[in-house]
Amino acid sequence: MNRSHIFNAKHAYVLELEERKFWENPDKILGLVEIKLDFVAADLGGGTGFFTVPIAERAKKVYAIDLQEEMLRIIEQKIRKQRIKNIGPLLSKENKVPLEDESIEFLISVNTLHEFSHIEKMIKEMYRVLKPKGKMLIVDFKKEKTIFGPPVAIRISKEEAIMHFKKNGLNTLKTMDLPFHYALVFSK
Repeated sequence: MNRSHIFNAKHAYVLELEERKFWENPDKILGLVEIKLDFVAADLGGGTGFFTVPIAERAKKVYAIDLQEEMLRIIEQKIRKQRIKNIGPLLSKENKVPLEDESIEFLISVNTLHEFSHIEKMIKEMYRVLKPKGKMLIVDFKKEKTIFGPPVAIRISKEEAIMHFKKNGLNTLKTMDLPFHYALVFSK
């Protein structure tokens, strides 16, 4: 894998900027899916927990999954500071989601599609851990020049993302265009 496309944990502060709520508002984006209080959820590539914490307010349990130990340490600090009891940080390995088959009702992955070294393997993994009728919410950068984000050449367009998920057995339920991103909701 070309690890240069993995978000550098040294820049984690960027993920917590107040301005991010303008272009990736967690309440607006999470509003695309009904998250019930008895749900077990996963935030794949959860970074600093920008989406993990709001999910924890809506679900019974949420796993904050990341490849980088540095990101998980930030989430663990947040858990302690905010006294959050229902977030479980999990270190993942490349192309592997560290959860049991059909163990979650909801999975979100934000700004990660362009980081996957094998998108098909990751979608199969995401599908594997999702319960029947489970929902998946994918948010990523539009494949166009923006003032920040990864190089356009490595971005996955909304149409290409839909094609990959559909090919792997997921049904598209909703799409939303955001200022610099798109949001896609799928069901198993």
